[in-house]
Amino acid sequence: MAFSVLNSLALAFMVAGLTLLITAVALSHRARRYQRGMQALLQLSSSHLDLLDLPDAAWPVLQAAGWRTLDWEGDWFGQPVHGSLGEPLDLAGAGADNLQWFDVTGSADAHLRVGLRHGVPRGERRLFANHLAQVFVLLLETRLRERTAALSAALAERARLSLYLQHDMRNLAQWVSWVGTDFVHADKPEALMVLARRLQANAPLVLERAQRLMAALRSDSRASTPRGVPLRNSMEQAARLAGIEVSITGDATVWVVPELLERALDNLLSNLATDWREGVTQPPLALINAADSKESGAIACVELLCQLPARGLDLPPERLFEPFASGRPGGLGLGLYQARHSLREAGGDLRAAVVERQLRFTLLLPQECDKPDQLAVAVAPV
Repeated sequence: MAFSVLNSLALAFMVAGLTLLITAVALSHRARRYQRGMQALLQLSSSHLDLLDLPDAAWPVLQAAGWRTLDWEGDWFGQPVHGSLGEPLDLAGAGADNLQWFDVTGSADAHLRVGLRHGVPRGERRLFANHLAQVFVLLLETRLRERTAALSAALAERARLSLYLQHDMRNLAQWVSWVGTDFVHADKPEALMVLARRLQANAPLVLERAQRLMAALRSDSRASTPRGVPLRNSMEQAARLAGIEVSITGDATVWVVPELLERALDNLLSNLATDWREGVTQPPLALINAADSKESGAIACVELLCQLPARGLDLPPERLFEPFASGRPGGLGLGLYQARHSLREAGGDLRAAVVERQLRFTLLLPQECDKPDQLAVAVAPV
């Protein structure tokens, strides 16, 4: 009797051990298959497939994990989208309890609802399959957010360039208005000759800016790189276009994208030109201080001193660079904002302070660059 019991226990242990071995082998096999499926899904994340092509690409992996149905529907930038893979989706059928829904949303313009139905309600097979499904949904969300983020960035860049374009066109129109006004009030041949010579001197600069505006209207954007630019010459050109005379002391060669420097100076001096042309203030004074050329990362400093009109500033000093803040009727409030933004984009800065009835602008500009190729930027028209 005892011998029979021992034989039964030994047989039971053998069966249990064999069962555990078979279970371990099965789990190991499923784990390896799960690992291969996970690697396949992760490889899709580095592919260039469009989001709406991902379900077809991922379906073999999901199907091998036991998912019987993949269904999706939603709105794709105003267009309804729908697709289904595997067995038809039956919401009232016996497998409805094994159906999971996931919401994939990137923006108000694009969202999807994804449904997955598995053949097994529970167990390790379902657990592994759920992990793969979550990775698939995360892949969809990531790709959708990449798309909407790229769209937002493109729209923001387009808005930025349009903002520059609008104000650059205004500056050019203002120059044409000033030239027209001067010629209308020139009642003597000598005055007409002076204006004609000034117009001839400014014509190449105006032509260059007009060509850039026309290129921008054709969406002909380009990349530009920094180079050495004589600061005094750039200030004199901007002053001539603004119709003012700036007394300049000193000079320096700065290392900037020329278009960014031109935009900054054009916007800055155009803001000062109205009061000077109307006789409200005296022409500004510019003091250029070149830094030690041996110093790494040297910065040139320009102090632009402007007499305040008797009425004071049109805006409080702290709001001078605020976008869309203007004290003049019909002003866009973008000139000083764009001047500062352009200098910062060029690697410098623009500051302002009121000192003893003077408005003092401080322009900081780089004179050296160790790696100029890394500073290439897309330049909007000036």
